[in-house]
Amino acid sequence: MPASPSFSPTIIDRLVDACAGMSEPRPVGVESLIDDIEDLLNTCSVAPGAALDGLPEASDSLLGYGTAPPASLAIATHEERLAAARSLQRTLLRYEPRLERVRVRVDDTRPTCNEGRFRIEATLREAPAESVALNIRVRSSSGRTQVTTERS
Repeated sequence: MPASPSFSPTIIDRLVDACAGMSEPRPVGVESLIDDIEDLLNTCSVAPGAALDGLPEASDSLLGYGTAPPASLAIATHEERLAAARSLQRTLLRYEPRLERVRVRVDDTRPTCNEGRFRIEATLREAPAESVALNIRVRSSSGRTQVTTERS
């Protein structure tokens, strides 16, 4: 079995390690990357989209980190799921620098009105020969959205 690639730690990991007095960063593996993707996709942007139009510095700041508010992430129809896939892909391309060539596809094999299934495929920036593929579920109920990865 080939060794799992390691990545540069995220900014959060580096800050936590620095506060703990660690001088050398710990290598971060694929499981940590998957956890970070889950965290990113479950974070609601404070000021999404049009709220930051005309403010390029603010648009590139943490104000926009995360996904659109749950109320705007409709997944009841196939067209809404396609739009959600595009939104998820934009979020990953923008805020997950360890990935490149990110593609998010809709998986409509078991459609329900309050759950969307998506497949994320990407290559790892620090190991271009390696790829990652995740199946995620987006549940929309009670005005909340929850993203979970299906790990094998």
